[in-house]
Amino acid sequence: MALLAISVFLAYYFHAVLMLGTVFSHFFYIPIILTALWWEKRSILVAAFLGGLIVVSTLLYMPDLLTLNDYGRALMFIVIAFVVSSLSEQIKGREREVKRQRDLMQRYLDVAGVLFVVIGTDRTIRLINRHGCELLGYREEELLGKDWFDTVVPEALREARRRVFDEAIARKAALPEQREKPVVTRSGDELILAWQDTVFTGDDGRPVGLIGSGADITDRIQAEEALRESHDEANLYLDIMTHDINNANAVALGYADLLAETLSGREREMVQRLRAGVDRSIEIIQNVTTIRRLHSEETAVKPVDLDAIVRAEIAHHPGARITYEERPIRVMADDLLSEVFANLIGNAEKFGDPEVEIAVRVEERNDLVEVEVEDTGPGVDDAVKPGLFTRFSRGTSSRSGKGLGLYITRMLVERYGGQVWVDDRVPGRPECGAAFRFTLLRCDRPWESSRPPAPATGRVVTARP
Repeated sequence: MALLAISVFLAYYFHAVLMLGTVFSHFFYIPIILTALWWEKRSILVAAFLGGLIVVSTLLYMPDLLTLNDYGRALMFIVIAFVVSSLSEQIKGREREVKRQRDLMQRYLDVAGVLFVVIGTDRTIRLINRHGCELLGYREEELLGKDWFDTVVPEALREARRRVFDEAIARKAALPEQREKPVVTRSGDELILAWQDTVFTGDDGRPVGLIGSGADITDRIQAEEALRESHDEANLYLDIMTHDINNANAVALGYADLLAETLSGREREMVQRLRAGVDRSIEIIQNVTTIRRLHSEETAVKPVDLDAIVRAEIAHHPGARITYEERPIRVMADDLLSEVFANLIGNAEKFGDPEVEIAVRVEERNDLVEVEVEDTGPGVDDAVKPGLFTRFSRGTSSRSGKGLGLYITRMLVERYGGQVWVDDRVPGRPECGAAFRFTLLRCDRPWESSRPPAPATGRVVTARP
């Protein structure tokens, strides 16, 4: 209204007082453009009023100077008002659409169960969702425009995190993997977030900011730490128990051997049963130790000398009839592979009679190595075979153990990427002995044996003639 009043005064002053038809009407574009930006199409009325003001003022005070130029100028006012108002409508429409999309995105982010934040290239918070505000203990207006690092990053980590942020903006790419990042809440509590972010750019390709998301994993980290401490404490107790039981078993075995040498008859038999019980205790401790190592990170798969492992295990059974043809082959396994042979050869020796014969064979089959441990013992019934390698599965023999040995064997073989199963040594005749077979992945790396190579024809290792 002030600009229109000025326009009326200028028209009167130049026409009535100065009697001039100058270009003062150029001032009229200012109210026309402003009203077009503010009121859109209603600005055409203002333009029509100002155009009419030019014509009427000229007719009243300077009718002899009225020309087509004055009518054209009045028409130009209306054209300018129409064009500017149309552009204003488009701009406001786009602004409304952007606002609608922003509000929609904000609603999406608000229902998310994790923190979402947009950090500008100037390190300030441009947008943050409701969960992020609740997590950090702030209201949205308290965070918007604040420096992210000064506000929520622990003081000791601020400089390092700023450098990482600046590097990500400079190379237009953030680290792709998820990281654990601590943040500080308004109350001073420190939370750990599973953090992931990405840099986004504008239409010109320049970085606009960084979008980050973080899930609160503080409770999980604390629970894992407590579990780790409990695990370490339990392992300490197991180590102490295993050490003390092994010492007690060693003493018991020593005395049992001394008694066996001095006694005879039924007394000697009782001592041998005592010794068998101690051996069983040693086996249990060994199984527990094996399972613990199997579930630890110490058992990383690597190339191992299969031939050396087989020969070493045969040497632990000097009283058994074991035949084995040496084969210099390396497989993917670890130090626990010897437990597989210890269980299979030990079972064949334990469940067979004193004259049981055991054969270990190794065959290469493409990328696999198939190992067989056969015996002439009582064999395995067909009804028992399907569940023989499951936990606590026992055979039908009165001397069957607790079912852990073959379970450990299966766990180890499967860990190495192989399979294990049991067949009859003579197909269709279980009473003629069992044939335990398993596969391992062959290692194709160059052979580097630590011992002199075996003769080309192969050599048969026999534990007892």
